[in-house]
Amino acid sequence: MDLSIVRLVLLVIYMYLRLTKAISSESYQANPEFDNKVFVKDPLYNKTTGSVLICSALCGTGCNCFNFNLLTGVCLLFASCNPLHMTVPENGWRFFFDPTVKLNESEKTGFIVLFMAKNRKTMKDLYITTKKGAIMDITTSSRLNHTLKQQIDRRITISSSHHITIPSAIKLKSFEKEVKSILLETFDNAFCVIFDYHLYSSGGTAIVPLHKLSTKYVVISTEPSRSNYKSQFAFASIQNNTSISITFKMKRNISLYINEHSFLNGDVYNLTLDRFETYQISHETDLTGTVIESYAPIAVFSGNICNRLENRGACDHLIQQLIPNRDLDKTYIVPPNSNNRRTKIRITATENSTISYTIDGVTRTVTVNKLDSFDTIISSIQACVIESNTPITVTSFGLRSSSSRMGDPSMTAVSGINQYIDYYKTVVPSGFSFNYVTILMKQSLKNSIRINGSLINETNIVYEENVPVRNVTYSVRSVKVPEGVLTVYTVDGGKFGLVFSGCKTDAAYSFSAILL
Repeated sequence: MDLSIVRLVLLVIYMYLRLTKAISSESYQANPEFDNKVFVKDPLYNKTTGSVLICSALCGTGCNCFNFNLLTGVCLLFASCNPLHMTVPENGWRFFFDPTVKLNESEKTGFIVLFMAKNRKTMKDLYITTKKGAIMDITTSSRLNHTLKQQIDRRITISSSHHITIPSAIKLKSFEKEVKSILLETFDNAFCVIFDYHLYSSGGTAIVPLHKLSTKYVVISTEPSRSNYKSQFAFASIQNNTSISITFKMKRNISLYINEHSFLNGDVYNLTLDRFETYQISHETDLTGTVIESYAPIAVFSGNICNRLENRGACDHLIQQLIPNRDLDKTYIVPPNSNNRRTKIRITATENSTISYTIDGVTRTVTVNKLDSFDTIISSIQACVIESNTPITVTSFGLRSSSSRMGDPSMTAVSGINQYIDYYKTVVPSGFSFNYVTILMKQSLKNSIRINGSLINETNIVYEENVPVRNVTYSVRSVKVPEGVLTVYTVDGGKFGLVFSGCKTDAAYSFSAILL
């Protein structure tokens, strides 16, 4: 028998068996909720079959759901079947799924958000961006005040970016167990930034994804310039019955009272939190070097209610989500701030460390004991390269301009060079006179960078310097950018770091794109 005839017979038998299985088992169900929508994900198979029955028969090994277009007869087969991926509107599509197949939870991207105490009553801003669009669920604890919960909980469709305003009542109070964390979940890549904005006091931070959270952190804050500009940190639990241990480190050994018990430098405070629960601690002295350890992963934020640094200007709210110790680096590049604003750099050792830092080609080396810190300051035309023999934390504080009222303190958790990636998408906030993105990357790759799809306009570059890092030259460029959605990537997949910053009279913000 001719080989082609044999193949045809085998194909007919296979299709008969697949059709029989599809008809007899009725294993696929339509979900009318997603009519006229199609998956944003790339399909396993894309072909015109003309029949939903044939399309279902083709959904074999590795296929768990499919889209069929009732108008065109096109069949799309998929391995991932979460309906949160159904984000592309197009007439004629119907979604069919196998109800026996569970969603792939490993694809879920999530964030846990909290807002620490601030000296002014302000609305809270939450910005979310996605690469291809997504549906996101935003939820709070069932124990949260009902009115507040109704204002926050929702499902949103994100085409590119989304801005949500959170009521000021969500801010934390010190020394109280509360249920004031907000959970964001989607099944697509996403980036989240929060801002706590007031006309004369603002602070913001990028949010670390849930899968990057861990169980050990080192607090960073600043010494309060007034007693009410307290240093503070807060954490949120994502699992029930999470035990947390805090070992205090205080710049000045001042009693801290929690539940009528006094705690001093070196003392340990233990507590247990359930899912969505939050707890905040504040003090009249710098708490940098305080260690937080937990039984299960938690999200930790730190900074100051407000503070005035280097005896200049007014106070600004300082907040950053902390990078877990597990993901700290040994090598960092710290860029300057623009508008004649100097930058205070805090370097904190997680172990006994030998640390070198280089500014303008001059290298200094210091020995730092475990959990101790030291500071250095750079001008608006200097970058700093930091190298250590052990993992360290590096935090930069933008200072008020030395020649105007431009800016007040801002706080940034700096990413190490091994945390760089090749694609970022976020939102540059409105309300500031100047906004910048600073790009840190190997000098050999700098021509591959694109901002919103275009080459960098050289007239927008306000600072540029090449610095050596372990015999490799890195380019540091600060570029003026407009407010709104900003996409930065390389055309060749080269990795780079980003720092966002902005300022206006008496206020500033900054954040790094961390741990995406």
